[in-house]
Amino acid sequence: MKKVLLIPTLALVALVAFPQPSHALSCMDPEMMVKQYVENPEYIIVTASPTQNKEHVKQHANKMDPNAAYNEGYTAQLLEVETAHKGSLPDTLFAYFQRNGTWNYLCVGEPPKIGTDNLYVLQQSNDLFGITSVSAVYPADSKLAKEILTALEKSDEDFGEPSVYEVDKAYWLEQISDQLGDMVFMIKVKLAEWNFWKTTK
Repeated sequence: MKKVLLIPTLALVALVAFPQPSHALSCMDPEMMVKQYVENPEYIIVTASPTQNKEHVKQHANKMDPNAAYNEGYTAQLLEVETAHKGSLPDTLFAYFQRNGTWNYLCVGEPPKIGTDNLYVLQQSNDLFGITSVSAVYPADSKLAKEILTALEKSDEDFGEPSVYEVDKAYWLEQISDQLGDMVFMIKVKLAEWNFWKTTK
């Protein structure tokens, strides 16, 4: 590909990748997603209660820009997991709600209030820089929460016995310390690559 084609191509990608204010956010009907939550092994389903929120802002809102009306980044909720309905995970963990400058909390909706019981549908990333993200959340006594649990009970899928395992501060400190060490190494690798291209004629 000739270099002259690169800039128009990148511009086209940018137009497609980044939403414009006139474009509506299209979300799947939550009831249509029940089957996916139940059958897709990537989803973990738990009943949990959030105990605190932590904001991680990548880019602050700019009320003058319709594409930046909200803070961009993540809202993290520290969850106390009461029951695992599908999958296994620690009894306390941070789960992350993605925030978008244009659409705020996207299709997931706002994080539930502290101290409330909710059914969380989570995805755990195996990526080095990945996080446990919230795919959906509903009040524990809501119609959709009950539909998901009923669908799980009727499902023939076998993902193993759901479980919640106890962890403490030392567990998370060791886990995160190991992850940070791996991240530092990968940053060094990428810096070396960046330096190579910077100095290459």
